[in-house]
Formats: sequence, C-alpha cells, structure tokens
Amino acid sequence: MRQGSPNLPASSRLAAMAACALACALLTGCAAVGLGRGGAHPAEPGPGTAGAMAEPSKGKRDKKAHGAALEPLEEARVRASEQPAEPWWPYRAAELSAAAGRPADAEASLREAIGRDSAYAPALAHLSRTLYEQGRHEEALRLLAPVRERRVSLPPEQRAALLSGLALHEAALGRDSEARETLELLSRDERSDAVGVASYLAARAGAADSSAASARAVPRAAEKSAAVHNNRGIALLRAGDPDQAQREFERAIELEPSRAAAYYNLAILERWYRLDTDAAVKRFQQYWSRSHADPDSLYPELGRGLPPPGTSAGADR
Repeated sequence: MRQGSPNLPASSRLAAMAACALACALLTGCAAVGLGRGGAHPAEPGPGTAGAMAEPSKGKRDKKAHGAALEPLEEARVRASEQPAEPWWPYRAAELSAAAGRPADAEASLREAIGRDSAYAPALAHLSRTLYEQGRHEEALRLLAPVRERRVSLPPEQRAALLSGLALHEAALGRDSEARETLELLSRDERSDAVGVASYLAARAGAADSSAASARAVPRAAEKSAAVHNNRGIALLRAGDPDQAQREFERAIELEPSRAAAYYNLAILERWYRLDTDAAVKRFQQYWSRSHADPDSLYPELGRGLPPPGTSAGADR
C-alpha cells in the first residue's frame, strides 16, 4: 500500500486479510481460466469447446425405464451409471450437488470423475478449489502431483491453470519457494496464463514494485480475460495502488459480470482501503447475489439485509 496515506490502516490484519481473500479469488480465477478456456462443459456438453472432451454419448432414452423426465441431479447420476467410462456425468452431478448445498456428495462425485479420467481438468480444478477453501492443502498437493510430474497429458491452458492452483496451495502452506519452482515448470507460453499467480507470489514476498510490474506485463492475448484483470487488480491493490486496482476489477466485471470474485475484492477495497462502508456494502451485495463463499467473513459487517450463508445463491466463482 502507499506509504504515508492517512486513509489506510497500518494493521497487519489488513495485509493478512487482503492476502488471504485475494488468494482465494486468485484460485477461483485460476480454476475459471482452466475451465472456461480449457475444458468446461455447458449444461449439456457439446462440441466446439477448446480442449473439451467430445459430447458423451447419451444413448436412447427408455421412457418405460425412466418414466417421466428426471430431476437434473437424478438424471446425472443415472447417466453416470449408464456410462461408467464417461467422467462428465459425475462432474455434472458434483456441480448440482454443490449448488444444492451437499459438499460431501459433490466431493465424492468429483473424485469419481477423476477416477474415471485422471486428466479430466474440470474436475481437478473444481476439487482443487474446494480443497483450498477448506484448507486441505496437503491433499491438494497429492491430487495435483500427477500434473506436476507430467503423468497426465493436458493442453497447455489446462496445465497452466492446474499448476497455478498447485502453487497457491504451496504458498498457503508457507512454501513460497516451492510455489515459485512450480511456476518455473511452465513453458514460456504457459506462463502467460499464470501471470496473476506470479504477481501474487511476488506480493507475498513483499516485492511491491515487482508485483505491480508483473501484473502489468500481461500479454495482449489475455487482455480480454476477466480472470487476468481480476488477478492484476489483486497485485495492484496489494502493491498499494487502489485506484488502478479498482479499474482492473471493474474491467473484469465489464468482461464477465457473472463472475463473483471482482465484486468481493472491490468490497475489500472500499471498506479497508477507502474506509467507505456504504460503498463496500453495495459491492458486497453485488457479490452475494453471485456467491456465498466468504473467506474473510465480510458478511457480519457488510451483509446488511442479505440472506445468511447457506441459502441458495449463484454458483461460487
């Protein structure tokens, strides 16, 4: 943060809270990059998604066997049973279970998808994010070890996203040097997809100038990525430039309004960098309509009149 500014609290709690919250946002963005650009399936999978698996064969519906139309979660489970080699259906069941507030069922389905295809990036990214949010970092290291060791074959974008997530898990365990070594495993082309995480690691090391410079050095091809702008805003905020950080977060929202992380980061910026609680409440309200993940417990202060955690909301992003 800028030195000498009378509006910025000097407590270590701010730095720790910002780093923790923004690390979670980074992981979310990282997973989203890996999914949106390298393997995500829409509600019904279809061809044309870069790096995605081809649409699984649905087979013919036996109306006598299935009766009336099934509920989405039940249908996903039925399809998973009918197609035991296809990882997408248990992954779909995991998405639906998570949305229904059944985290244990969601995790079991994600592990089933990975058991069917150890290189299935959407499930790996989703489970990595889940483990991060629960502080189960050692488990995540074991989960992603095959990616690090190249025991699974992945397109560059997916590998960059998953190794970026691995680096964040290592950083959360205090293994920053190992995290940097993980990013060094990426090729030059793959590193362009990990620039946000590299910036975050630089900020953790206290290298504010390095963090900001790294954040600005984003390839032109990534300029239309909401995740990249969100990550760049994170580095700039941590480096003490809230004005530039705000512009990056707002650009992320402009590119992808449904993504939740940038609203959460703006709530932090308004409350603890600008000391504007009313503005922070508005940003948090925008965030809460999209996600109820709350890694820094902003809800008690900023969740005025909002439904409590655990009620239905948009998918966490």
